[in-house]
Amino acid sequence: MNQPRKLVISLAIALVAATLTSVILTGSAFNLVLLLAFAITACSCALLGGATNALPQVPAQEAEGDRRPQPAPLEGDREHGKVKWFNVSKGFGFIIRENGEEIFVHFRSIRGSGRRSLRDGQTVSFVVADSDKGPQAEDVVAGE
Repeated sequence: MNQPRKLVISLAIALVAATLTSVILTGSAFNLVLLLAFAITACSCALLGGATNALPQVPAQEAEGDRRPQPAPLEGDREHGKVKWFNVSKGFGFIIRENGEEIFVHFRSIRGSGRRSLRDGQTVSFVVADSDKGPQAEDVVAGE
């Protein structure tokens, strides 16, 4: 629903509420102070209520996955490599392992908070995990 329509509906509700309250309390059908109080409250709620719709919605499965603690891998299991390329808009790329093979990396596998990405040529350490599409870098930690 668009903003002007929300405001008009809110003002109509405020008018009805103010009139009913005024009739019940004073017997008079119109009270300017009550009308202004209801109008300000209703318009504020309409404007602020629309702000919550602008927040990004995270699917429940993703939110659950981000909150689950992941066990820290043993340092001996970690490999090192360099980022061949990483597409920030698509959220994935490839790392060149020390043995020269390429391994897939997804942004969810990058350790850190906020926007997780890697730079081309950046050194990284990671753990190799088998996925349904082959080996994949997990628990990726960016170096200098």
